[in-house]
Order: sequence, then structure tokens, then C-alpha cells
Amino acid sequence: MAIGCACVLASCGMLGLSGEKASWSQVTFVAGDDMNNNSPLAVDVVLVSDEAMLARLAELPASKWFAGRADLLSTFPKSLRYRGWELVPGQRVDLPDDAFTGPRVVAAFVFANYPDPGAHRVRIQKFSGHLVVQLDSNSFSVADTK
Repeated sequence: MAIGCACVLASCGMLGLSGEKASWSQVTFVAGDDMNNNSPLAVDVVLVSDEAMLARLAELPASKWFAGRADLLSTFPKSLRYRGWELVPGQRVDLPDDAFTGPRVVAAFVFANYPDPGAHRVRIQKFSGHLVVQLDSNSFSVADTK
């Protein structure tokens, strides 16, 4: 029986079923009153479907993500997908549980397009629960709750 289970799990990997579904119960963006020097801010949640793209995005600062996003999406349409918003200071956005339905992913990132130098990239560690993105004056954090 153990051999049978191992074979089934191995075949899932060969069929492209690695990773897991993004199944957050809710995703919330909270923009502080002083976010981005009181200016709108572009924020993207990027879902990565393969390990090669994961390696590429894991080192990419937000400024390069936003500058090259269209090229990456057209060159690697099956490797990643994203949803983006432009938030204003003091805004709160609550997304429903079906906002990120789709194929399995191996990783997810949040990129925030702050003008200040820095990575402005956070890797999301859990694909379930309630995800909260807190955007502050020149940085942001991502927390997951049950």
C-alpha cells in the first residue's frame, strides 16, 4: 500500500500537479493614512506556477517587477498570473475567497511599487486562512490569520 501511495504522489508531480491551490478565505489590503507619502500605490499579488519562475521572482525587486511585468506575462503565460490594484491612503479592500481561484501554485508574492529603494517584495508563506496586507508609509507587511 505504501508503494502504491508513493506511485500516486510521484505521478501527481509528473502530471504538473505540484504546488497547491491558493484558497485564502479572504484577502484584505489596509492602506495606512500616510501610505506612500500620501500618494496612490500600485500593489500586485503574483501567483507562480513553476520552480524556474519562482527562482526568477524571488530575487526581483518590485521596481523591476512593475517595469517588466507585461513582458514576463507575455513570455511566460503559463508560469505566472497576477491581480493588481492601485490603493489610496486610508483605503481598505476586502477580496472574497474566490479572488485567486485557478491552477496550483508553487509560490506567491506581493509587490508594492514604492518609489523608495528596496525590494518591496514579500513572499506569501500560506495559501489558506485570511491574508492581510498592511501598507505603511514606505514599507508593507503580510500576515496570515486563521
